[in-house]
Amino acid sequence: MNLILILKELWRRKVLVALSVFLAAAVSVVAVYQVSVSPPSISQRAEVSAQGSIEILVDSARSPIADARRDLEGLTARAGVIARLMAGGNVIDRIAKETGIPAKKIDVVGPTPLPGQAPGVAAAPPQLRPYGIAITQSGELPIVGVVTRAPTVAEARGLAAAAPGAVSQEVEAVQAQQETPAKLRVEFRELGPAQAALVDNAKGKKIALVLFLVVLALCLGLILGGPRLVHAWRTTDADARPRGSADEELDETPAVVHLPAGREGETEREGSTSRWIGQREES
Repeated sequence: MNLILILKELWRRKVLVALSVFLAAAVSVVAVYQVSVSPPSISQRAEVSAQGSIEILVDSARSPIADARRDLEGLTARAGVIARLMAGGNVIDRIAKETGIPAKKIDVVGPTPLPGQAPGVAAAPPQLRPYGIAITQSGELPIVGVVTRAPTVAEARGLAAAAPGAVSQEVEAVQAQQETPAKLRVEFRELGPAQAALVDNAKGKKIALVLFLVVLALCLGLILGGPRLVHAWRTTDADARPRGSADEELDETPAVVHLPAGREGETEREGSTSRWIGQREES
């Protein structure tokens, strides 16, 4: 079927096409927006609206950062351990206490484990809670990145800003317990203040557009293919019907005519007269 025939057929069914457009628009709007009937209103669904971030340098008392002769591999490995420690419960509890946000409302995502290491939280879980903290290590550098999400910019910035202090307190508690010498202790430095900004909601509009196109395509496919499917179904049933069925046998059975009671004698006399006339003609 070429394009012209398709357009003509859709034009003949323009009412169904209009209903399909309305249905596709309704599905896309309900999927992205929150619609209320009483009172009538439409509003965007609540989603993550702010994101914060901060970077933490894992350093030591005798920092190798300014010494070109010293290697950073030791601090880089230490940063990987610190990142996994931050994804644990104690550091998150300190962040929650500092910000006043309950820990049970915070989703936590840890760094991806290296090959051969014990598996941790490798992938981001579904965003079921209103707050979230994602902790990563910056490749081959002794830097730990913290990305937060929250309903407001202030809360997202607060979560990010509380991370360096929380991990520092946790590590210092361990160092004090083990009586680690001061020159061997790990230190943490903030690489700039915590940043936060609103998250772009363009993703919701893209989802709405995709849903609209998919639903509209399905409806148009039903409009064009539905009648042909029904016709093909009926044609197949007609062709599959067996020949010589009971109905046809009844149609081929000779019909029996029953005469009234007073007509039987007349029929016999008419038969006798016909036989006599035939015999006279033969003689």
